Amino acid sequence: MRMNQTMVGLGVLGIITVVAACGGQTATSHETAEMAVEPVAQTVAGALEGAWADETADVSVFRGIAFAKPPVGDLRWRPPTAVESWDGTRMATEFGPACWQARNEEDSPYSRGELARSEDCLTLNVWSPASVGQELPVMVWFHGGGHSSGVGSATIFDGTAMAKKGVLMVTANYRLGPLGFLAHPALTAESQHGSSGNYGILDHVATLQWVRDNIAAFGGDPGNVTIFGQSAGSWSVCALQASPLARGLFHRAIGHSGGCFGAPRAHLAETGGVATGSSGHDAGLAIASELGADGDGPDAAAGLRAATPEAVMAAQTAAGLGTGIVVDGWVLPKLTDDLFAAGEHNDVPVMLGSMSDEGTTLFAGMAEPPHDEFVAAIRRQYGAQGDAVLAAYADDVAASTKTAGQAIATDRTFTWQMRAWARAIGDTNDVYFYHFSHAPPVFRLYRPEAPELDYAAGRRGAGAYHSGDLAYAFANVGLVGLDWNDRDRQLSDQMSQYWVNFATTGNPNGEGLPEWPKYDRASEPAIHFATDGTTAISKVREAKLDLFDRSYQVGGN
Repeated sequence: MRMNQTMVGLGVLGIITVVAACGGQTATSHETAEMAVEPVAQTVAGALEGAWADETADVSVFRGIAFAKPPVGDLRWRPPTAVESWDGTRMATEFGPACWQARNEEDSPYSRGELARSEDCLTLNVWSPASVGQELPVMVWFHGGGHSSGVGSATIFDGTAMAKKGVLMVTANYRLGPLGFLAHPALTAESQHGSSGNYGILDHVATLQWVRDNIAAFGGDPGNVTIFGQSAGSWSVCALQASPLARGLFHRAIGHSGGCFGAPRAHLAETGGVATGSSGHDAGLAIASELGADGDGPDAAAGLRAATPEAVMAAQTAAGLGTGIVVDGWVLPKLTDDLFAAGEHNDVPVMLGSMSDEGTTLFAGMAEPPHDEFVAAIRRQYGAQGDAVLAAYADDVAASTKTAGQAIATDRTFTWQMRAWARAIGDTNDVYFYHFSHAPPVFRLYRPEAPELDYAAGRRGAGAYHSGDLAYAFANVGLVGLDWNDRDRQLSDQMSQYWVNFATTGNPNGEGLPEWPKYDRASEPAIHFATDGTTAISKVREAKLDLFDRSYQVGGN
């Protein structure tokens, strides 16, 4: 038997206490779920009823909370709008659908299966440790997927284990692909800010505004919010640190394998951007033309909004142009490199790092050209630096041109980006840098119902591959994946505790953990998550990364 819902908090807002089924006495949070009432939280817009994450009733979970109105109809390609208030109590026990995206390949570690997809997708999820009082540190996660795929409710991001370590966890969806990042002159013209394109980033800002206004109702401290993300989610974290719109909405940041430095970003109307010299508007115009919405006036905007999401996705494919973060004059007033260089970024402690073998799975489809063709291509791409690049990766080239291409792409795309981020802020911000070289088992990361994967290199043959750190950071080794060993479990305990400590104090160090030195530009120390232990190192891949410093400086891509 269950008692009626009960809300007791500090002031107006608060997470519920648990009431015993007999006698009306207050019980500890360790009573079983059968003896506990359902958790209820009073948000600004109205009351929500959640559930217990497991049978211990230690952690409440609220799923599928709308943080903005559905971005459909006239709200498509507009900044997110706050939800309207409601009477009574709404259920928050089911995850919301993923934002619209293409299907993933079934044989990839990044396959997401048959996700329920919708434009009505702007929801978030909250895990709160009910046994800990109010004002917990808050961690807000933005998923990866190239800003074109993914969902915040994937099992690998389950917040239960982290909540049991003493933080309040939030995971959120955001608009993806052309529905999240389409820039177009007609959309720019109707914007009061003269901006279009960065709708997915605006969804992140709206998530953080919701956290600021509501998280106390779940036991969180709106004055201690850490944003973190991986791959494209880390690009988002980097962009949010650069954006004036996010000022004051977060207090620490963690980036896994993705930065926003070096490579040119498209401007709205200026050429020289990411797509063979195109502007953000150029990509949008090409996609609109495929939809029959030519021109740059209100009729074009109406035509874009009349298209189905399937048609919008197909139009992008037909146009052959990608969409992504743009320098729009509002979300990003100028290039992120320039914002950081001018000290105009959000000044918060940051923790950053990447995997040693990002490209083995992410670039698994890379070609393996003959040796002479590969050498010629590297010399063309890097010019005067070409022979130095070939010398630095000589062992990889000797093994396989595909292996060499993956290694070069790993360092250029990820390892360099994270060092560039650390260097951009290391003189003024507290920075903690990491490098992860332990090889996790290879499995379908986002499909716990079908983790088995016939991976040619063997269960751990991909090295420390892209996204292989996720289960460790969320303390979810064992919840997803397969064939975990003792080092995996130890590393998961260490890594997740570093993350919790950093979210709590701005410093990852704590009792029982190897000392993690703070980054400085002279020695560039880092913590190394390796198979044989967790230790401090310095100057991660310095000689190789220095080569990319020079190539980025001359505008290489």
